[in-house]
Amino acid sequence: GSMMLEGLGRYRQYYRRGLQEKLGVDVHLFRVGEFKSAAEPYILDAASPESKEADLYWMNDIWGRYLEDIAKLRKLTPEQLSAGIDTMPEGIAAAGGDLAKFALQQKLVDGLKTQEEVETLLTERGVADSDADGGFRNIDMTTYLAQHDAKHLPIGDKRPQVAVVVAEGEITDGEQPAGTVGGKSTSALLREARDDDDVKAVVLRVDSPGGGVYPSEEIRREVAALKAAGKPVVVSMGDLAASGGYWISMNADRIYADPSTITGSIGIFGLIPNVTRTLDKIGVRTDGVSTTRFAGAFDITRPMDPAVGQVIQSVIDKGYADFTGKVAAARNKSVEDVDAVARGRVWSGAQAKERGLVDELGGFEAAVADAAARAKLGTADKFRVRYIEKAASPFSQFMSGFAGSRLGASLLKDSDVARVLLAKAMPETDAQLRFV
Repeated sequence: GSMMLEGLGRYRQYYRRGLQEKLGVDVHLFRVGEFKSAAEPYILDAASPESKEADLYWMNDIWGRYLEDIAKLRKLTPEQLSAGIDTMPEGIAAAGGDLAKFALQQKLVDGLKTQEEVETLLTERGVADSDADGGFRNIDMTTYLAQHDAKHLPIGDKRPQVAVVVAEGEITDGEQPAGTVGGKSTSALLREARDDDDVKAVVLRVDSPGGGVYPSEEIRREVAALKAAGKPVVVSMGDLAASGGYWISMNADRIYADPSTITGSIGIFGLIPNVTRTLDKIGVRTDGVSTTRFAGAFDITRPMDPAVGQVIQSVIDKGYADFTGKVAAARNKSVEDVDAVARGRVWSGAQAKERGLVDELGGFEAAVADAAARAKLGTADKFRVRYIEKAASPFSQFMSGFAGSRLGASLLKDSDVARVLLAKAMPETDAQLRFV
């Protein structure tokens, strides 16, 4: 076995030379905020100084917390952990190249055992059962939760509710499947909470890198409408609530984040590829007529008119003004103060709290308790928490149930079809190339 602490790193591929020089694709980037670096790989050959500065700032904060947490639990100091990383080559060589032994010497693990030895230990400490997997009585987390949920179905429960709406994933237009964020579909869930008289408060759980401006604004309006209807809204940020993820959060009565949440990225950009030179390489040209100078001007197979770039930049500028203006109004700050911490810059949850973008550091349970207190629902036994979710299609329900069964799991486990559907090779590159 092996166990190593390495550190946090963020490296991306940069495509400017490949796109522009090799393929002839000219990429036009329009943005506000020198730290809004998501689209930089398409116009640069390496990360900009601003991108490195911003990333290292929040990464150092999270890495420091990570080391502190481990040091406390392993009865070490952050300095000892850092020293172990810095001297890793020498330490591993001294351990004879044995990574498991090295982890034990660094006090990162308590002992070295085979799986069979661990199962024997669990049998001794638990309840021996020759018919159970591993020889001891046990239950996996998924099965436990299914049994737990089945015993606590809220049938006939008339207590007032704190509704939970989950916004997880990229924010896109229109109706989106269950488990994703759509401007219309997620707005509909919030509207359902507003129209349900049994719902007295709402927790919006956000775990999103952002997305489209329009769907983000649709969702934000529903948050504002809930508040106008007298129903408190508390946001609980998960791993990530940046850009559009912050847009949909900013109007809540209270925003909770973990110290290591990634948030902020208040900025706007638009990315327009142009393939005129690409087509020219194979002898293809675009030509024709139009009744005005702008008819067909946004066609990516024609050279971009500078006037078109001016139009796009104006729209981007307006979007940034909208974003910072709405944050200023929601957070009771001046636009100038918001701009100082915006410009596309990303913060950790702790850094965001210091800058007034987040109200409290805490998890989901704290957000639920806050929402219930704002609605004056009393102690935890006086209300229930209800997730409002989009119903899955009958086929999706069937597949979910099938995959959760022993037969389905065994068939899908070694299925070539399942591999094609479920395996995601190089997810970072895949996500970046989908921009183009």
